Amino acid sequence: MSHPVKLAPNGLSGTLESITVVDPATVTSGKAVETGASYMGDEGDSLLVGIWNCTPYAEVFSGEGYPADEFCQVLEGSVTLTSEDGTAHVYSAGDSYIVKKGWNGEFRVTEEFRKYYVMTA
Repeated sequence: MSHPVKLAPNGLSGTLESITVVDPATVTSGKAVETGASYMGDEGDSLLVGIWNCTPYAEVFSGEGYPADEFCQVLEGSVTLTSEDGTAHVYSAGDSYIVKKGWNGEFRVTEEFRKYYVMTA
């Protein structure tokens, strides 16, 4: 795209598509039913910008940890990120946060959750 792009909460087409980002092998409770849209980049690109929506669930990142550096702005709902050392942070609508590549801990969506993200590998 050669022009500015508005980050609309329902994607560029006005409808979020069914997607699968969450690895079922990392899920510890609930079931992640996901929708989303990309504003910039495709899988394999070094910079991705999009929107992601998900139902309540929890997953654990360990070993290699979180797959990328990610900036997020919460649009709806909330998420709790609990690091390996037990430190927990809750992010709700209006909050922004960063997760560093390699982070280990639990990512718990406690209610329907929607965020904008900017991710780099």
